This record gives sequence, C-alpha cells and structure tokens, in this order.
Amino acid sequence: MKNNLVIGFQFLVVPIVKVFRMKENWLRVKTLLVFALLFSTGQLFSDTLVNLHDLVVPTEKLEDSHSELMELPLGLHRIEPPSATVNRLLIAIHDANTDGFEWTLPLQTMDDEATDTFFIRWDPSECPNPSDEEARQDLSSLLKSNESIKQVTIVGHGMGGVYLSQFARNWKSLIRLDGHVVAAPLKGTVGVFIENECGDILPKRLPPTIRFFQWRIDPLQHSLFKEMSEDPQVVDLDGSLVISLPEAMDDNPLDSAKALEIVASRIQAEYLEAIEHIEPVDTQP
Repeated sequence: MKNNLVIGFQFLVVPIVKVFRMKENWLRVKTLLVFALLFSTGQLFSDTLVNLHDLVVPTEKLEDSHSELMELPLGLHRIEPPSATVNRLLIAIHDANTDGFEWTLPLQTMDDEATDTFFIRWDPSECPNPSDEEARQDLSSLLKSNESIKQVTIVGHGMGGVYLSQFARNWKSLIRLDGHVVAAPLKGTVGVFIENECGDILPKRLPPTIRFFQWRIDPLQHSLFKEMSEDPQVVDLDGSLVISLPEAMDDNPLDSAKALEIVASRIQAEYLEAIEHIEPVDTQP
C-alpha cells in the first residue's frame, strides 16, 4: 500500500508541482489543461453508477417501479465497466415519458465486448441545446482518449430522437456516426419547444460521416400519435433512411417499446455482419 502511494505521488503530485515552476505562463496553462482533460476523461471512462448487465425488468407492478437508468443525474453516463477491446461507442437517449425499462433488453442486445455503452438523461421540457453541447464535449474527450473507436452508434427513443436530431445537427467529428430515431415526433419539434425559442432542431444537411435512420411505427399504436391529425414522425430529412415498421408482429400490436427491441436486434445484426466481412490485415513483409 505504501509503495502504491509513493508511485501515485511521483506520477501525479510531482508533475503538478513542476508545472508551477515553469517560467512560461502559456506552457503552464497548457499542461494544466492536459491534466484536467486526462482526469475528467478518466472519470467518465471509469465511473459506473448503473451496470447495464445487472438491470432486470420486474415481472409485476411495472407501473409502480422505476429503472435505475432514470435515477441517473442529467448528462452522459457510462453504464458498464470499460472494455479493453472497444471499437464502438453505443449511446442511448431516453424518451420523455418513460420509466426506462424498455431500454434494458435492447441495450443488452446491442452491447458486446467491443462496445462501450452509455446513457444520456436530459430534461425534455428544456431545449436540448445546452445538454447537447455538454454531451458532445464529453464524447469528444472520449474519442480523443481512445483512437481505437471507429464508430459511434446513438439510439434515440421518442423524444430522445428529437435530442439525437440536435446532436446530429452539430456533429463535426470525422468518426462515423449511426443515428437511429425510433418512434420520434420529429415533425413536432417546433411545437414542443416553441415556448423556449430553441431554434432549429433538425439537421439542415447530413454530412457523409452520418447515417441517419428514421424508424417509424404505425401512429395508431402510439397513445399520443393516434390523437394527432398528422403523423408527427413524418419529416423530409434529406439523406436519411426511413424504415416503416409493421403494424403488428407475431399477431401482437407493434408499439414503440416493442419497436425499440426490433431496432436493437437489427442494429446488432448489421454490426456483427460488418465485423465478419472485415478483410484480415496482411502482416507479411
């Protein structure tokens, strides 16, 4: 234990002390910023308030229960221990009216040893812009600290899809982003946030680094959509791919929760298929 403390002192305290002995102010500030970035990124990578693989859906009194996911503070959170072989980040963004249990099976389906999984909680009564900016900064730190990450997959459910649209609008990274909005009222974004004057939410133009999927359900299978004169999911977003899910599957109506499970299965199937078709690297000189 004593040796560990000595090593920690040598690697953390001593370098910081040396910083304050530097004569050049600009170098001092730059070095401190590097320490801050490393510390904050390490915290985001290591802290796990909720473990995805410990989550279960209660079989009784679901309406009186709340998922641990919805107990997380607002912001971006790791929900599993970090993987040593990660090459993909998976981020889920919740709906406005949810207890969070609909995420358990889909997230466990999409997660694997090569994926680090995160969850974004936000206040859907507020504009997504401030939360979006903070989440993008955290994500940028994660990507800079791990060059092995080649893909970011974000799934937004319901109002979470509205948040994802804002996220995609401001995406500037060269790393591929797959955005999936599921049963999302994208057409109603102006009406939802008009009192807060949030401005434009939907992307004006999707860059080639983004693949954007709109997974739409039958509006009659949604408790709110069926009361509207027009389907709020229908928007013309140039460059996006629209997938209309069936009204029912296995003789059961396909609601937004079941749709999320189907989308998760298809996302993971495509991801595994892509891995299988990667050509081996020739290591011969």
